[in-house]
Amino acid sequence: MDDTVGIVRNPNVVAESLSFAELMRRDFWGLPMHGSGWTNKSFRPLTTLTFRWNYLLHGLESSGFHATNILLHCLSSLVLGQIIATALGFSGSWAALASVLFGVHPVHAENVLYLVCRADILACLLGLMAINAYAAGFSPPAPLRPLWPTLRARPFDAHAFAAFAGGLSQNPLLLIVPCSLIVASGLCKESGFMLFAIPMLMELLDFLTMQAIAHHQKERLGKRVVRRLRLRAGLLVARSAVAIASFYRRLRTVLVFVARYRHTGGTSLNMSPQDNPISFESDRKVRILSYAFLHGVYMRLLVWPQFLCYDYSMDAIPMVRELLDCRLLAPVAAYLGFVALVSFMLQLPSRHRRAGLIALALVVVSFLPASNILFPVGTVVGERLLYIPSAGYSLALVVVLHAYLQGTLAKVRAPPRSEPTKIRRKEIHSWGIGPGRNEAMRRGFKVILFASSGLAALSLRTWLRVSDWESSDTLFIRDGARQPSSSKTQFNLGITWMQLQEWDAAVDALVRCAWADPLSSLPFYRIGQIEILRGRFDSAERWLAAAIDKFGASLMVRDEEVFHDLALAMFQNGKVDQAETRLRISLQLNPDFAKGWNNMGCCLASKMNLNDGARAVRKAVSLNPDNPQYWANLAVLSQHLGDYSASQSAMSNAYQLWPTMPEHRDCAWEFAPAG
Repeated sequence: MDDTVGIVRNPNVVAESLSFAELMRRDFWGLPMHGSGWTNKSFRPLTTLTFRWNYLLHGLESSGFHATNILLHCLSSLVLGQIIATALGFSGSWAALASVLFGVHPVHAENVLYLVCRADILACLLGLMAINAYAAGFSPPAPLRPLWPTLRARPFDAHAFAAFAGGLSQNPLLLIVPCSLIVASGLCKESGFMLFAIPMLMELLDFLTMQAIAHHQKERLGKRVVRRLRLRAGLLVARSAVAIASFYRRLRTVLVFVARYRHTGGTSLNMSPQDNPISFESDRKVRILSYAFLHGVYMRLLVWPQFLCYDYSMDAIPMVRELLDCRLLAPVAAYLGFVALVSFMLQLPSRHRRAGLIALALVVVSFLPASNILFPVGTVVGERLLYIPSAGYSLALVVVLHAYLQGTLAKVRAPPRSEPTKIRRKEIHSWGIGPGRNEAMRRGFKVILFASSGLAALSLRTWLRVSDWESSDTLFIRDGARQPSSSKTQFNLGITWMQLQEWDAAVDALVRCAWADPLSSLPFYRIGQIEILRGRFDSAERWLAAAIDKFGASLMVRDEEVFHDLALAMFQNGKVDQAETRLRISLQLNPDFAKGWNNMGCCLASKMNLNDGARAVRKAVSLNPDNPQYWANLAVLSQHLGDYSASQSAMSNAYQLWPTMPEHRDCAWEFAPAG
């Protein structure tokens, strides 16, 4: 899949030497970002550098790349656990629970096992490190943090103000560390820039906390404290504005490139709406409803990842066209559930409230670039896009479990005015002696049962999903059966069956692909190739002729290959002149097309144009001198021209390359299905 393009064919990864200028000039897929040619402007130089380091260590041996992905995923899980302690103020056991919950989530299988998805892992790792650094230096969690002065009925810790003020006393210049980490996160994947919002939220919560504490103690906020808060917030806003503005400029460039190639005609590359067909829908209402439904799909993947697949393109998720479509219940549940969760977090005591708001903010800001709200993205649904949001989801779940175990889910009523120092609430001791001991034991048992059963279920689902990714054949066959309406899964399934020479199954899958994406030339082209291999040249000509008029994908197959195979089918059907025309087009598209020159020579020879035929075959030999068939064809044509010495020399070269080659009496066409 994309690993071949992003790594094996990427000059920034496999070149003998790497220059900084080339790293800055090419996108994530190794394509030039400026000048001619298609590019999506996905600028992720730090991720590309890690691929380069892998290549320098062990070449293209894939196990090293996979081991690095697994190591980075483990580090991300550990750093997430550190956030529980550093930024949210919980104990180590809860940090371990958050790490394991994040580490075994099934939706991460694609990120870990799909090498190019390392971009998401690196962006998450560096972003979480930035949050940890900011919390440790500027926003340490206090034991109690009221959100607003009206909540002053709650008790205050006498040391809260001192602890909070200590966090404010740090040098604002130290913001360079967390800001640099967030910028590095964005240079691994663009969504990392959105994490600037998390320190901003922490600054807002700190300001509200200071205001509440000062109001409760009947004091005024010190000018020094306000000045430092204002300075830090200003620095954060400035840094994030610069980074995000740069990000949006690149996004606008992407849309320009998409629009340009979408409307390009001829044999140039055209972008099919295969990646995100909703963005090509003309009806604005349909786009809004369909994008809303995708939010429900993402919610299901995050909360209940039973169904997992590497692709959701085209008809896998049909567009929503009516408000009465029952599928809209999914986004309604997602929106109402999130609003209810925010409301629930706001009603918790200060410690859990602050932690819960930070966790939910991490979900929202990291998912926003993938939501299609700000701009259309290049995929319908991508499980890899949930890597960072799942970190916030894991934190939020741990906060809820911790609050439940501590008995803080029950509402705490404010005491009457006559008893300002006494708060009537049920006393609950975690494991000690007291009237709340039995209740604490029941809560603890429920938390342990929920956590252990949840982790067991997620681990089992992840293990099953990893087995799907054992090999490309396994993945394509299983996900092809699981997602029969996706154009990409059916195309890859068809190619897999084609390689296994299961012709009927391959054609069935490719026909489903053609139904799902009738504008793409790829399924028509591959069916035409299968029909050639089966000797059904009339059918092959029809399929290949249809492929000519549709959108191609040059990263997967070149246009000259389509014209060449159509020429072969036409030649076998007796249409020699038309075959010659198609071959000339293929050679105009790629003058270094050795297979095309060889077959052009045979086509001309069949018309008794032996001299031009021999010249064409000589061109094929010069382009690929290691092909014995070209030498044998040259020998045959030279013999017909009476040049016996050249014929013997060419045949000698052919036998040196292929000692057991059968006797060659005629100019033989070459048919080798591309890639």
